[in-house]
Amino acid sequence: MNDLLEYYSNLWSLSNIESIAKTYTGHIYKVDSKHGPAVLKIFTEAGIKDEHGGTYFLQACSGKGAAYLFEYSDNAQLIEYLPGQNLYECSKNEREEEATLIFIKIIKKIHKTHIIENREKLTTLNQLFRLFDKLNPPQGLNHLFQKANKLSKYLLATQTQEVLLHGDLHHENILKNANGECVCFDPKGMIGDPAYELGTTLKNPWAYPDISQNIEMFKKRADTFSTELNLPLDRIIGFCFIHLCLSIAWAIEDGGDYSHQEILALKVEKLVGDM
Repeated sequence: MNDLLEYYSNLWSLSNIESIAKTYTGHIYKVDSKHGPAVLKIFTEAGIKDEHGGTYFLQACSGKGAAYLFEYSDNAQLIEYLPGQNLYECSKNEREEEATLIFIKIIKKIHKTHIIENREKLTTLNQLFRLFDKLNPPQGLNHLFQKANKLSKYLLATQTQEVLLHGDLHHENILKNANGECVCFDPKGMIGDPAYELGTTLKNPWAYPDISQNIEMFKKRADTFSTELNLPLDRIIGFCFIHLCLSIAWAIEDGGDYSHQEILALKVEKLVGDM
């Protein structure tokens, strides 16, 4: 990783390099660049596999609703530095309605983006949902995954439009830029039904279960998203249920805890109905 840091420091003329985070998917540094303050993210092998589409998402957005991408390569990104607080600030101060409106504003910009180049680099929902056909879930989760698999096939078959998708749009992935505008970052980079975008959003704020596990608040937020984004409520709820089941599957693969997703999935399942 040190060799790559030196390589990108020279390639993109970076200085005042400060390590700010190391995650499963990448090593992240605050730097000075010819573009101004920036963040350098050097991907791990897992990050290259998991977030390769994110680069092309940021490229397509060109700073509209998303962090501006200054430079990129197959295993690194240089994006604008985002100095503001994330949307947990709204959650902890009982301003979740404000957070919802910020999500809506950002999503409108993202979903209006024309995908011209690198469309093949973006993950499709069809590719994502194939996981259900490969799963061998724990006994107690069989009914959830069977329902999610059946529902995913129905929603894909009735999909009428495809848009650019962030794919992991939650409270921690939105910050204010230097101009005070809320923008998203750390995208997965996907393409598909616009209602799928709300799956991660409604699963959160993760750190505030009094909000994210409150099914009445869930319904209120989902209804607002449906109205403001002109998306069918049943598709928003259906895709959220599917995403929760996918999230459980990913946690199982990683040996992690999936109690948050399972508890919420059981609640949302009752809202799905028969499709």
